[in-house]
Amino acid sequence: DYINPAANTVDYVILFIPNEQIYAFINESDSSILDEALRNKVILCSPLTLYAILAVIRQAVDNFNLEKTAGQILQLLGTFNKQWGLFIESMDKMGKRIDDARSEFDALVSTRRNQLERPLRQIEQLRTRNSQNIEILPDESKQVSEESQETEE
Repeated sequence: DYINPAANTVDYVILFIPNEQIYAFINESDSSILDEALRNKVILCSPLTLYAILAVIRQAVDNFNLEKTAGQILQLLGTFNKQWGLFIESMDKMGKRIDDARSEFDALVSTRRNQLERPLRQIEQLRTRNSQNIEILPDESKQVSEESQETEE
C-alpha cells in the first residue's frame, strides 16, 4: 500500500529496524529475507545503514534540484545569449552611425571650410590689392602735381 505509482509515491519503502543486533540476526539467519524485500521494493535498514541511505537520498534530491536548476540556468543563459546578440547588433549599428556622423562632420570641417574660406581669401586678396592701389595712387598724384609745377616754372 505504501508503493502506489498512481498516487505518485516513491518507488521504494525503507523499513527501519531500530536495533543493530536484530538487523544482524535477520541477515545471518535468513539472507533470503533481504532478497524478498528488495523484490517487493522494500529496503531493510539498521541505525548504521539508515545514515548511509539518507545520505544517498539527500544526494539524489540535491542532484535533482541541481538538474532542475541547471535547466533553468540554461534557459536563462539562452535568454541572456539572445539579448547579448541583440545588444551587440545594436551597438554595432550605433557605432556605424557614430562613424558616419564623424565622417560627415569631418567632411563639413574640411571640405565646406575650404569652400567657405576660398571666397574669404579672394576677398582678402582684393582688399589688400585695393589698399596697395590706394597707397600707390596718392604717390603718383603727388609726382604728377610736382611735375606739373616744374613745367609751369
